[in-house]
Amino acid sequence: MTRPQPGAARTAARLSRSGHEAVLMPLFEATVTASLDDLPAVTDICGLIATSARAFGMFEGMDVAAAGLADVRVHSVGAATAQAAREAGFEQVQEAGGTAEALVRDLLADQAGSLSGLRGADRPGQRTKLVYLAGVPRRPLIETVMSAPDTGLTVVECYKMGEISYSTDILNSDILSPAPDVILLYSANAARRFRVLAETKNVLKPLEFSRFLCLSASIAAELPQKWQSRVSVAGRPDEDSLFASLAKLG
Repeated sequence: MTRPQPGAARTAARLSRSGHEAVLMPLFEATVTASLDDLPAVTDICGLIATSARAFGMFEGMDVAAAGLADVRVHSVGAATAQAAREAGFEQVQEAGGTAEALVRDLLADQAGSLSGLRGADRPGQRTKLVYLAGVPRRPLIETVMSAPDTGLTVVECYKMGEISYSTDILNSDILSPAPDVILLYSANAARRFRVLAETKNVLKPLEFSRFLCLSASIAAELPQKWQSRVSVAGRPDEDSLFASLAKLG
């Protein structure tokens, strides 16, 4: 189970309830790198974009309502991110289809509607800035597509994913022994990182019969060709679908 904490523990508990033995191997850990002071003036923010639940770590311990942010619309990539936004105190949360591409489609569609606020610059006194709560590293899709001046996009890098290192001995003795039946991959970064670890730490042999279950096709594409015959992709990019696909593997 390669998901970062705290999600890793939640998923491990769910795996256990489903009758599986989960071995945790988080490949990244998140560090919060921004605060409220790094955002534009609250009175200028018409919406927030979030592609990860970790984006809301910057609001931990904060009274979002008292800060004037509770009614700011949140454009979230999927269910887990939307839930994190609600738990942080945001009241207007819009959920996309689970991928950055789906989120961009929703954002572009919203540009034509008065509720989106993306064209607030045309209405005096309206909030005008759309803020992307971004992580590092990330795909540049959001800022590339939404970079037109009339979107008022501001990118705030609010968390950084740092790599977690594992020695060959730890991998061989604790994590990959016995060899895993299925490896769950939740992000393209995790797929790339797992591939590099497997190749550079000389632990390919324990993986020769392992199957790889990915949250999306773009994640599966990061795995080497020699593994592709053992790769499965969830029907939708959410954990319920991932678990449904896991059940089908037998």
